[in-house]
Amino acid sequence: MHRTLFAARVSLALSLTLAARATSAAQRAPADGQAFHAIMLTTGMATMSVDPLNARLLPSQFASLSNDAVSYGGAGYFAIGRALLGAEAQRSTFGEEGLNNGRSNSLASMQALATVGYAVVSREHLSIFPELGVGLGRVEVTLRDRGGASASAATPTFDEVAQAPGDESRMDGRHLLYSFGGGADALVTRPGAAAGVVIGLRAGLAASPNRATWTRNGARVVSGPDVGAGGPYLRIVVGLGAR
Repeated sequence: MHRTLFAARVSLALSLTLAARATSAAQRAPADGQAFHAIMLTTGMATMSVDPLNARLLPSQFASLSNDAVSYGGAGYFAIGRALLGAEAQRSTFGEEGLNNGRSNSLASMQALATVGYAVVSREHLSIFPELGVGLGRVEVTLRDRGGASASAATPTFDEVAQAPGDESRMDGRHLLYSFGGGADALVTRPGAAAGVVIGLRAGLAASPNRATWTRNGARVVSGPDVGAGGPYLRIVVGLGAR
């Protein structure tokens, strides 16, 4: 009788111990398919088709613009199960070019997108996902001519501004923008911690489906080139993540 009671107590104690360990493990482990949240800084390389721009600038004796850039910005997403709802903002600088005639030009682009992804691989410390983005893009062309005249028409054409940019003329082309790509994020944490450092990669393609609407210092510019702040990109992301 005493042996039976002792065995029952031992069995009960073992059961309670195993249940406590299982509960603790379940609390540490992510819910089935639950991805982590993240907010990150990004940097990398971006490209853009500049042939339409160069075709309009070369006749006005400006140097050819480069088609590759350094990009930087920020991004983040909130996980609902495996779904990743987020946003990103990026700026790409293509550098400044100049000639010995006193004329120089530079190019930059901006992107602001709402993003949605789905973690096809969702582990405690790893998410791999395709991603779709939609938002706005902007191409920024700055033309400089040391001591040159400036186009005076109320609504100049792009070519008129290029021929007479004055000391400096900045023209902005705005358009819709879509992105198609994917990413992989690793969450690095201390044992038992729910938050940590996120390190990852992004790669994809951004594309503009419509012509840009051009302005100079807020005033409309007509007959601008058909360009967009899109092209292939590759970025490194570093930030914070949590469940």
